[in-house]
Amino acid sequence: MSSQFSIKVLRYDSRLDNEPHYEEYSVDHYESMRISHAIDNVNLKHGANIAWRLSCREFLCGICTVMANGKPTLACKAPVENGMVLEPLPYFPVTKDLVIDRDIAERRFQELRPWLNRDDDISQIEMKASQSEVLPAREMSQCLGCLACLVVCPVIKEGWETFVGPMYQVHLAKSAFNPLDTAKRVAEAAQYGLFNCTQCGACTDICPKGINIPEKAIGQLRSLFLGEEEIPPSIKEVTDNIGRKSNPFGKEAKWHWANGLDLPKTGDTVLFAGCLSSLERGDTLKAAVALLRKLGIEVAYYADDEPCCGAPLLNTGNEERFRENARDLARRFQAGGARTVITGCAECYKVLTLDYPKHLPTIEMPGVKHISQVITEAKDKLGVLRRKMPETRITYHDPCRLGRDCGIYRAPREVIGAVKGIELCEMAKTGAESFCCGAGGGVKLVNNDLAIALGKERIKQARETGSSVIVSACPWCEQNLIDSARDSDDLRIMDIIDFIAENL
Repeated sequence: MSSQFSIKVLRYDSRLDNEPHYEEYSVDHYESMRISHAIDNVNLKHGANIAWRLSCREFLCGICTVMANGKPTLACKAPVENGMVLEPLPYFPVTKDLVIDRDIAERRFQELRPWLNRDDDISQIEMKASQSEVLPAREMSQCLGCLACLVVCPVIKEGWETFVGPMYQVHLAKSAFNPLDTAKRVAEAAQYGLFNCTQCGACTDICPKGINIPEKAIGQLRSLFLGEEEIPPSIKEVTDNIGRKSNPFGKEAKWHWANGLDLPKTGDTVLFAGCLSSLERGDTLKAAVALLRKLGIEVAYYADDEPCCGAPLLNTGNEERFRENARDLARRFQAGGARTVITGCAECYKVLTLDYPKHLPTIEMPGVKHISQVITEAKDKLGVLRRKMPETRITYHDPCRLGRDCGIYRAPREVIGAVKGIELCEMAKTGAESFCCGAGGGVKLVNNDLAIALGKERIKQARETGSSVIVSACPWCEQNLIDSARDSDDLRIMDIIDFIAENL
């Protein structure tokens, strides 16, 4: 039995209309109805003649992608919702209604030549490769070319001259992983912005085939690049700094923030401070220690024995050095008797919980918690918290590493919600759809201008909430947002630790 739904469609004919406009239609809805069926129903029922692309209707060709409630979606796959708004994909010229001119995308494919390339006569050779050799390329070959990843990519929003985009890097990876392809695909990937990807994961979340683009395409291409090509000076500097000074910045004595706190160097519970916080956010770390003590938690700190977690090594493709770094840190945890590690850095948290076990499956690690989880679990010990900061409206920025990678969305919001008199105003892009701050994937270290350009977009989104404070749970996000807002004084950017400390 059908029921009545309504959908709204952005209509536009490039030959007739000066501006696009929305039209609303009723739909005879039935269970399991997809967006494609709804458009067909509207065209049949109302004679609307909505233009859209379709072909296979079996989510195999990727041609029918439209924006559904602001998200790129395969019309033949996604269920229709009551009140759904359908629009054409952004960044492309609109021909009519939901039909975009894909010529830009197709020209880029022609430019990259994503078909098999060899420097010899292919007809004269016997082409053989084992299943294990072609498996990585086969995974990349699942790409439908649906363009959804381009739409959600934060770097693409800054322009294709900066980064060719996830979809094209997938096709370059497919060719690079193919043992029969002899073209210099890794060098091409670098030429088209390989190291400008923040690895935020928005592309993987939206990919209808679930291709892990940041890890399986970008990460592996970067690793191949370091083995095949001349290492860029910015990446070499980061690697050398970690080797010499145990931090990517090459600065001295990152443990000085802990002077006078009487923190033991061994214990069951260890505070892993992280490089950026230690060097730039010492007061935040002091507040973290004081807060943990209020919660009845005494922590050890390795001080000059705390190495970098290794995230910059992994982000820039140096997997071998990353594994060495991980083994070293794991040994230190074991030698010191650590059972629980607490960190306030989303990057460190993601690496310790996800990447260490993935790259070293037999490694023994203590349990790891982000400090927002610790505060949430024990916040009753803080009593009733009432606003002491002057601002009343704040917004929260989800770090990609903490949210999209590790699924931690609730804990930071519970921390914020524990303070009475504070109104949390969410940004339009929040939670799993959060917009990257721009610092991830090593971009802050190797292309700071791009990182700040992305950060300015996030600052703009925060301003739209009417908030005067941005709270985050990652020092990399905090630092890049601060750097991106230096030309204005209407926003305060702070760590969630400082937020609680200021309202105690």
